[in-house]
Amino acid sequence: MAITSAGIGSGLDINSLVTQLVAAEAQAPTARLDRRQSDLQLRLSAYGQLKSSLSSLSSSLGNLKNFSTFRSYTATSSDSDVFTASSSGKVSKASYDVNVTALAKNHQLSTDPTLAGAQFTDVTDTLSTGTLTFKFGTTTYDSGTDVYTGFVQNPERAAATVTITDSSLEGVRNAINEADIGVTASLIFDGTNYRLSVSSDDTGADNSLEITVADDDGFTNDGSGLSLLSFNGTDNDLLQNEAGVNAGLTLNGIAITSSSNTVASAIDGVSLNLKTLGSASLNVDTDKTKVKTAITAFVASYNAFIGAVNQLTAYNPDTNTAGELNGDGVTRSITSNIQRLLSNPVGVLGSDFTILAEAGITTNPADGRLVINDTTLDKQLNDNFDKFITLFSAYGETTDIYTNFVSSTDDTTVGNYAVNITTLASRGDLVGSAAANLTITGGSNDVITLDIDGVSASVTLSAGTYTAAELVTELKTKINDNTDFSNAGISVDVTESAGVLSLVSRSYGSSSLVDITGGNGKTDLVGAAATSTAGVDVAGTIGGIAATGKGQLLTGTGVTSGLIVEITGATLGDRGSIDFKRGYAEQLGNYVDSLLASDGFFESSTSSLKGRLEDIADERTALADRLNLIETRLRSQFGALDALIAQLQNTSSFLQQQLSALPQIGGSNSR
Repeated sequence: MAITSAGIGSGLDINSLVTQLVAAEAQAPTARLDRRQSDLQLRLSAYGQLKSSLSSLSSSLGNLKNFSTFRSYTATSSDSDVFTASSSGKVSKASYDVNVTALAKNHQLSTDPTLAGAQFTDVTDTLSTGTLTFKFGTTTYDSGTDVYTGFVQNPERAAATVTITDSSLEGVRNAINEADIGVTASLIFDGTNYRLSVSSDDTGADNSLEITVADDDGFTNDGSGLSLLSFNGTDNDLLQNEAGVNAGLTLNGIAITSSSNTVASAIDGVSLNLKTLGSASLNVDTDKTKVKTAITAFVASYNAFIGAVNQLTAYNPDTNTAGELNGDGVTRSITSNIQRLLSNPVGVLGSDFTILAEAGITTNPADGRLVINDTTLDKQLNDNFDKFITLFSAYGETTDIYTNFVSSTDDTTVGNYAVNITTLASRGDLVGSAAANLTITGGSNDVITLDIDGVSASVTLSAGTYTAAELVTELKTKINDNTDFSNAGISVDVTESAGVLSLVSRSYGSSSLVDITGGNGKTDLVGAAATSTAGVDVAGTIGGIAATGKGQLLTGTGVTSGLIVEITGATLGDRGSIDFKRGYAEQLGNYVDSLLASDGFFESSTSSLKGRLEDIADERTALADRLNLIETRLRSQFGALDALIAQLQNTSSFLQQQLSALPQIGGSNSR
């Protein structure tokens, strides 16, 4: 086969000619595609910057949208060596003089080495086997005379029994600790003897211990064996080393006692942690720092957004250069909407805070950024703190102290709405029909099956003979400690009147129910005709329109759709009004979130830009295909030309040869 090469016949550089012609053909459309691609990529990147700045703005609005930010309080001690303080929930601004007069202590007992049977020289020394029954309550005991005169069981704590199978000191200690009943045992060597120490885990007089022994040797008060651990009105072989005592303090001169050094019930929403005896002041105030931090973060994020917009839409006439989004109508619209939302007043001018300037936040006309006047902001935080919540959040102010704003939705319309209650919420209960049998016998009347708030479970009571108050404690503890109930957030209160038991669910509404449905102890506990009554949901109107009740929560309908208020107290009828507003953070946050949503502007715009970039890629492919066809055609045409020139050159050479062979005119041979 002959080997050919483009241009070999004509001497033309056909490869170079074709390459240059194809390149010339590609130059203009490629340049157009490059420009379009570059513009789209720059716009895509610019939208990414804009989206990022708006995402930061949305995040900064989170705390200002949440009205709980404005319900945060600080509790500050003037001397943290005396006590520290913290706050949560519903708190009121106030100041207190605090004087700590006593610290709560655990009840601590130990074996008595003066008793011959309690002189232990090794941790393996033995007592005996049997059971130890622990009760928690208030003990009257004179450690000086070793006189135990009384015990009153704590109604919140049930008795617990520990079985001792390993009679060594170590074995007894381990059995108590492994039972995990709120008692800690330890072994202490006093230099002569090992002493078994037993202490209540919880401080306070009403968490003191009573210990009753059932010794397998048959003797419970013989000064030996397991009997050495008895501490009750009959047998007191253990020594009391530390009495269980309550903490004592005064608040503004009012005497307070607490079983714990953490005092959480004396002041609503405030917890005191007592450290030592002494005096200090307590100041409970709104957490202005938290609010100012949130406002400062919002202003910084907003200014970053405006800075990004200014950069992306800028035009420099000196260099004739423009930002990637210069002239972009969508960016202009977004910025305009955000600025409009921040300039429009919230609520009616003249009532509370309605514009940011009243809080010391103004706009710099030169660049559109926000400026904080710290002096004005700090003064308003100190003087008008409550007004900030409606300036920024979606919040409903109520005129009735037992009507509380809970939440709202995007469907809730701004306005002032009257609240009227026709039915108060109640809790489900069960009332016995006869006095309870105070003797519980295992396998006979110790099990009941309950249905509480839609959850069913069985509990087993400890065998024994109780007082009515003790049985109340046993029943309440066993029910509330049952994991089926506790995991569902269900609990009950139990009371008695003349020995007749009553059980009440701690939840409100029509789903609140207490019933004993079975078990061998049902009749003995509540009689044969106990009455179970379901709770009732709150009912009433908001804004004159019937609302939906669930428990103590009343949810609006119509224009108040999504507005939820909690109704407490005992008053029917007019319950004042709720003034619902949407503050700047709420309005701005909702708008920004709509832009950032999966179906919002950025998703659709970036998808469109990416689609156009994909179109350019398709156009490049089509251009490459067209250029290949042009190249093929040119090579074909130049190939034909090359062959024709080669043929002409061959003919020319032949003619030249023939002409050269002809006799020369006038030559020597011519005649």
